[in-house]
Amino acid sequence: MKTINKKEVRLNFGKATTRLAGNPYGREVFEKQAKQIIDYNAENTVIFPDTIEKVASSFVQGFFAEIIEKIGYAKFDEVIKIKAQNEELENDIHDDLLY
Repeated sequence: MKTINKKEVRLNFGKATTRLAGNPYGREVFEKQAKQIIDYNAENTVIFPDTIEKVASSFVQGFFAEIIEKIGYAKFDEVIKIKAQNEELENDIHDDLLY
């Protein structure tokens, strides 16, 4: 059986930050906090801190743009898992990628 490598990308924001928005900001956070960690041959869990209550689709699309360019939507769920404050937010983040 093939062993799947697992990586964690723990995102960090200021303690007062509860919402994330903006495509350029999403791209910036990816560049600074995730790009060097993501392994496209592994299962990567992107972890949003519990202080984050809302993530705008613009941020999601900016953050995940490079990943989508590299692997496409079809392989996204194999390579990327999303962990957030609650399942509803995780689903919202995931759904924002597809629309």
